[in-house]
Amino acid sequence: MRLMLLLLFAFVPLSAIGQTAAPAPAAKKGNRATEFQMKEGSYLSFAQVNLSLGEIGFRVEVASEHKKSNARLEFRIDKPKGKIIGTLEIPYTGDSTYALKLTGNLRHAEGVHDLYLVARGAMPFSITSFGFIYNY
Repeated sequence: MRLMLLLLFAFVPLSAIGQTAAPAPAAKKGNRATEFQMKEGSYLSFAQVNLSLGEIGFRVEVASEHKKSNARLEFRIDKPKGKIIGTLEIPYTGDSTYALKLTGNLRHAEGVHDLYLVARGAMPFSITSFGFIYNY
């Protein structure tokens, strides 16, 4: 039996699903090619995020070139229209990037969930990075 398993694993090719592309250009000030463009209804998703490891919030770097955008970013769990665990207002940043933090009691955010960052508002904005804030 062990020999059969060994032969099975030795001769069955392992496959990985991925996508290859040319390396991204070096990030320059104002280079929007390295940012994720968000507009009303678009979302970023992160599968199977464990929200029970001491997270007290999220840190998002954004850029918005529209002065009256009333844009916001909603943090939702399980699906794009799932429970809202937090909201960030997106300010006008010009051509620079601001780091915004959502901290506090993230309601409904314990255990393993799919995490969605959903864009709301009339004008588009960009996200350059996303991370967790931990309670040390």
